[in-house]
Amino acid sequence: MGLKFDGKEVKSGSKTVANFKDGKNLRDGSSSGGKVLGNVSDGKNVRDGSSSGGRVMCNVSDGTNVRDGSSSGGRKLISLKDAAKAIGGSSQGPSTALVWWYIAR
Repeated sequence: MGLKFDGKEVKSGSKTVANFKDGKNLRDGSSSGGKVLGNVSDGKNVRDGSSSGGRVMCNVSDGTNVRDGSSSGGRKLISLKDAAKAIGGSSQGPSTALVWWYIAR
């Protein structure tokens, strides 16, 4: 069975593989105390770990594509629409890029 992201949890079948309960950090497993994989604290950059100063992995600066690095002119990795399909979600924002980068890429 494929992935399903409902805005709070990422599930593979009935197993929760990650959660986004605080709306900022993607955490491993179902616990709100799980290891932080990445964050979207500034609303456009997907960063490694929990720090707002963490390394930028990708960004959604143009609002329609997930791009490599922090530049809005970076290489297009995937459209947000296709990333949402890949994670079984419907939203097309920074949280979609975060989950796609760490779980479905």
